[in-house]
Amino acid sequence: MIVKIIKNGVEHTIEAKGQELVTDLIASTGFFNERFCAGRGKCGKCKVRTEGKLSELTEKELNLLSLDEIKAGYRLSCQARILGEAKIWLPEQSIITDKIFSGEYAVENFKGPFGLAIDLGTTTVGVFLSTLKDGLIHKGNAVLNQQAGFGADVISRLESAFNGRGEELSKLGWFSIEEALSGIGLSKAQEQEIERAVLVGNSAMNHLILNLPVEGLMRLPFQPFDKKARKEKVKLLGREFECWFAPLIGGFVGSDAVAVMVYLGIGASGKKICAIDLGTNGEVMLSNGEEILVASTSAGPAFEGVNIECGMRASIGAIIRVWEGENGKLQFEVSGGKEPKGIAGSGLISLVKILRKQGRIDSSGRILEGTRIRLTDKVYLSQGDVRELQKAKSAIRSALEVLLDRMGMDFQELNQVVLTGSFGARIWVDDAIELGMIPGIEKTKIMAFANCAGLGAGMMLSQEVFEYGIELTEKVRHIELHSEKSFMSKFIENMRL
Repeated sequence: MIVKIIKNGVEHTIEAKGQELVTDLIASTGFFNERFCAGRGKCGKCKVRTEGKLSELTEKELNLLSLDEIKAGYRLSCQARILGEAKIWLPEQSIITDKIFSGEYAVENFKGPFGLAIDLGTTTVGVFLSTLKDGLIHKGNAVLNQQAGFGADVISRLESAFNGRGEELSKLGWFSIEEALSGIGLSKAQEQEIERAVLVGNSAMNHLILNLPVEGLMRLPFQPFDKKARKEKVKLLGREFECWFAPLIGGFVGSDAVAVMVYLGIGASGKKICAIDLGTNGEVMLSNGEEILVASTSAGPAFEGVNIECGMRASIGAIIRVWEGENGKLQFEVSGGKEPKGIAGSGLISLVKILRKQGRIDSSGRILEGTRIRLTDKVYLSQGDVRELQKAKSAIRSALEVLLDRMGMDFQELNQVVLTGSFGARIWVDDAIELGMIPGIEKTKIMAFANCAGLGAGMMLSQEVFEYGIELTEKVRHIELHSEKSFMSKFIENMRL
């Protein structure tokens, strides 16, 4: 039976067997359709417009789709099955990330040999182009990590890998890397001058891209199968070269944290410094100038708009900032200047801060005017959304406090606080302080710095710096929060707004 998939106005004809889920058919053709909840029918974010012979609406679809959407032919791709000829319209994908930047010169002027710094994030995959003769990074490009089809969070992906889908997840990771590399715009001749790459990511991403056993990351004490650095031959864009995989630290603290510490000089500069990577997998790094402590905490889904009823990534139409206008009316900054379609993580933090200030949300996080606050006809904040944000911000603050206690330091002693990661670089510092995500400190000490992991990976294209990264890993002490008695009490306390 014939199924036509329409992407960006272009029609693609696919031969379907019948009875397969729409999401599986989409994936089998190489197209990407996000499934935040890993296809469990809980998030409603995988909806596509359809026409033709599909299975009856499921109870989950009836609960998550509006009457207008159902009339327009929208279905949840993880619930609807192909029964005959059909058409499927895929939504346009866009991404706003600080992993995308251009240097001063046009790509065609770059001369090899080249190195690639690969930041394999849970949400986005960034590839940075470096000239090896001088170590300079000239351009970066990023795409959504297509492993998100197995869930927005790392646990869903690890479960899929454990249940026999590891090879597929690995292929999707490499496909995403190749897609990001293609977007840099190298000529065929320049592609042949790529000599090596350095790849960094959290422990789960490292295991998934290498298709390593994941059982150790799924149960206590949550340790990687293999933490050592390795060098493997890879093939991208038809070119085979060596890829260096930086070492992992422990738990979910991976080589991306190593790259951040290399780039910021943590442990080498003598500075009392804290770096907080606010990606989907939150990592906190703290140094008193000599010792280094690190911890990982699950904080990211809410920051990326996941588990938020009207949440979305920071793409076109996302509310990215909220402020109070005349007569207390809420004003929005919308990405792309378009009509609001949803709320991004930075907008969520900004919104809850304003509503708390206005007294519409109390210190416990309870909405005082019902269970929802409507922003537009289609976009609203729910009570559940506030709870998700509280958990995310408390996880970061509590992890930081545990490390400070272990180091015997006070937050005010720090010379510098760096917020990094795709989300960390977009956050409004005032909002983070006022909500209590980070303790109050002089704003001159706080920096929002994008691309620390990618730029650190670029530095590690040097054999000498790569070996330094290995030495640094051995120096770092990983604090496992699940075994810290004070973490849960701090977590409960820091839930307050």
